[in-house]
Amino acid sequence: MSSSKNPSGKIVLILLLVLILVGVGLGVGYYLSLVRFDQKINKLNDRYEDFEGKYEMVLSSLDADLREIKAYIEEKEGKAKEETDMLKMMSVLLKAKGEVISAKLSLSRQERSESLKNMNAAIAVLKDAIELADEAMKEKIEDIRLRLATVIGIMEVNAYKAQQELEKLWREIDALTAR
Repeated sequence: MSSSKNPSGKIVLILLLVLILVGVGLGVGYYLSLVRFDQKINKLNDRYEDFEGKYEMVLSSLDADLREIKAYIEEKEGKAKEETDMLKMMSVLLKAKGEVISAKLSLSRQERSESLKNMNAAIAVLKDAIELADEAMKEKIEDIRLRLATVIGIMEVNAYKAQQELEKLWREIDALTAR
């Protein structure tokens, strides 16, 4: 009987040993796949960090370029606004100059009421020009407005003297538009 128990004990032992070896093999296989998986994860993390670094660098470069472009656009907008205001003011000054010339011509034809209308229109137009002008121009335009009002008084007394003053005034307005 001892011989019959012996082979079955060996089989159980061999089966147990095979099961242990299979378990160890499975454990080693699992460990190796886990190690490979960790390596792949680490590589992916490294690649992601590299990508993120490049992305941040590109993003900050684009942000700096965008700020530079915005500053350039704002500068150009400011210059365009200044030039637009200057052109508007020049347009208004040219209109005032035309009114002064018309007043002079009307006065030379002895049409005092028409000349008076033109001078009042010139004074009103110059008031609009003051709103568009810088400080230095405002003073000059205000001086011309006051002198136009004075010419209205001179016109009642001496038409020839008023014509001469109107001639000077339109030339001064012309000088302001030559800027």
